[in-house]
Amino acid sequence: MSTNMISHSRIGIMLLIVLMPVASVSSIVLQIQQVSASTNANASAQSSKNELSDMVLEKYKNRVLKHLFNNQTIASSISNSSIPVSIVAGVISPNGTQVSGYGNISESNHTTVDGNSIFDIGSLTKLFVGISLMDMVNQGLVKLDDPLEKYLPANVTVPTYQGHKITLQDLITHTSGLPYWPPGWCNPTCFNNNYTTQEVYQFLSNSSLATRPGVKDVYSNIGVGLLGHALSLKAGVPLEQLVKDRILNVLGMNSTGIAMNATGVSIPEDIKSRFAKGHIAGNESELAFLPLEVQGAGAMYSTVNDLLKFLSANMGLIDTKLNDAMQESRAIRHSISEFQTSFVDPSGHESPALGYVGSDWNIQTDLGKKIIWRNGGINGYSSLIAFNPDKQLGVAILCSCHFADVPPIEIISTAMTFLLYPSMNALVQAQTENMTMEELTNASLAQYPDTMENATTMEEETKALVGNVTGNMTISQNMTNGNVTA
Repeated sequence: MSTNMISHSRIGIMLLIVLMPVASVSSIVLQIQQVSASTNANASAQSSKNELSDMVLEKYKNRVLKHLFNNQTIASSISNSSIPVSIVAGVISPNGTQVSGYGNISESNHTTVDGNSIFDIGSLTKLFVGISLMDMVNQGLVKLDDPLEKYLPANVTVPTYQGHKITLQDLITHTSGLPYWPPGWCNPTCFNNNYTTQEVYQFLSNSSLATRPGVKDVYSNIGVGLLGHALSLKAGVPLEQLVKDRILNVLGMNSTGIAMNATGVSIPEDIKSRFAKGHIAGNESELAFLPLEVQGAGAMYSTVNDLLKFLSANMGLIDTKLNDAMQESRAIRHSISEFQTSFVDPSGHESPALGYVGSDWNIQTDLGKKIIWRNGGINGYSSLIAFNPDKQLGVAILCSCHFADVPPIEIISTAMTFLLYPSMNALVQAQTENMTMEELTNASLAQYPDTMENATTMEEETKALVGNVTGNMTISQNMTNGNVTA
């Protein structure tokens, strides 16, 4: 943006990792061996042409399974024939695309997921809002320094700070000063509350700013959600139609949209059979609902195939009329004090990197190498798209796994390491091919032994990679309740 929050993509977000007591390592090794055997038996055959997407899928899948088996509640319900997760990974380069999938659409639909399978994408939605904003700026319809209040009804009070107003640029860069969600919003949950338009406006009116807009970055779902609402009001069409007209139809992203209306979830009949079921705590979950006025925070669904089209346009592999808007959406507009991370190569060597934000893209750089990325998460789903502009290499990953069960750092680090060091990844992959499954599993589990005292170690490792995101403590607090949106 969770049983409550929206995938705080930007960071994958502040991660509070709580390890539950689990079975012995030897037991987990056996379980993962069994899962691996089941995977090999059930997964569709992949051609050698998919070696890069296979590599990404395998690395992320192993991270996901490790967390599922390390959760005593989830592990106890797992059997060889019932693994509560599905994953699709795609890779794009000037040589074309590769897509690999693992798992089934749902317990009742045993179709193996692939590039056309549909997942909720959470905060990846914000990228479409950001590019729509830049496109409308280029057409002279809005200005980045326009105040938000200009596009909302006159009776709506938008908070100010010592006379300074919130602008459209403040909203897309998360520097508006607005909170993650408004006071009282997540009561008792952030999602599936059928708030009326007036109630949403009242939440905004009751908010207050602690700092001047445009100065400090504080991740805000409500901020980007209201930006999408303001743009749709200006255009005179619903947000879904706005995004379709400006982006989806241009790129032929025909399996991307918003599966909700003003009052509830509404999945189009023609895509229901392709919509992968989400999972929370090992159980299938229902789609989250966001009120119409904030659906720009994380209401969209998509497929890996569609997201590879989106990446291709953003990477400049294809020319579209959105070239300027997409390039401007990636321009650095503000540094991120909340989120500083390191680049980590497959051997574990770290190099410091700085975090910046564009028009909702994250830009991570060591002032040499650069990764442009976004991740998302919403009830039962995790997502990420990212690319290395120098190597012209991009990746898209969709998972029917909840970020409270599988911390966002796993999808982020999988993508970043692959994009920065693809050749080294291949070398590491080759070096491990002759290892037994037990040796591989033990090597992986050795990083996170199954004791409670290692919860601190794991949290510290996460902070070292993702940064100490002090502004997202709300996320970590809600994650313990399974409520987050990024």
